[in-house]
Amino acid sequence: MHHTDETELYAQHPLPSQLEALRAENARLESDLRAFVALALQNGMRSYCEARHPELTSEIDSGIKRARSQAERKYDRVLEALRHVPDLHATQGETGERTYYRNTEDDVAYLEHGLVNRRFMLSGIWVAPAYRGRGIAHAILRRLVEAADEVGLGIELRHDPFGDQGLDRAALEAFYNRHGFQRHEATPGGLFRFPRTPLDQHARPSGTSH
Repeated sequence: MHHTDETELYAQHPLPSQLEALRAENARLESDLRAFVALALQNGMRSYCEARHPELTSEIDSGIKRARSQAERKYDRVLEALRHVPDLHATQGETGERTYYRNTEDDVAYLEHGLVNRRFMLSGIWVAPAYRGRGIAHAILRRLVEAADEVGLGIELRHDPFGDQGLDRAALEAFYNRHGFQRHEATPGGLFRFPRTPLDQHARPSGTSH
C-alpha cells in the first residue's frame, strides 16, 4: 500500500500561501516574457517572435497600434487648441509641422512641432524681432502646455537657439524651465515636460506660473 507523505500532500493540495507565491511567480514570468518579446520586436527579431510567441506578438502589436492611434488623437486636439491663442490668428503650414501666427498687421511668430514616439515634439518657437519682449512666446507656450495637460500628452523639447537673434542656450533653457520643462534621461540632450494633472495644479505653490 502506498503511503502519501507530507511532501506529496503539499504537491497535490498546496497551501493558500503557496498558491499565492506561485501566482506571483507566474505573473512575474509572464511580465518578463512580454518585456522580452517587446524588446525583440524593437530590435528586428519579428520572425523569431512570430514563430515562437505568435499570440503575444499579435497582442503587443495591437497594443502599440492602439497607443499610436490614441497619441495621434491627442496630438490633433493639441494642434486645434494651438489655433486659439489670444489676439493672434493661427494657420498651419503645408507640411503640418509648423503653426504660424499673425496679428492684424504682421506675421509675428511660428511654432515647429511633430508627433514622435507618441510625444509632442516641440522643435522651436520663433518670434519676429520687432515683436519680442511682448509675451508672445509665453502665450503660445502656455497654450501648448495647457492643451497637453488636458489630453495627457508629454512634450519633448529639441530647440536650438536661433543664431544671434535668439536667446542663448542658458536663457532659452531657463525660459522653458519656467513652463515645467526639465532635463530627463528620456530625452538626452533635450528637455521633457510630463503632463500635469489637476491635482498637480492644485498642489503647486501660489504665485508659480506655468
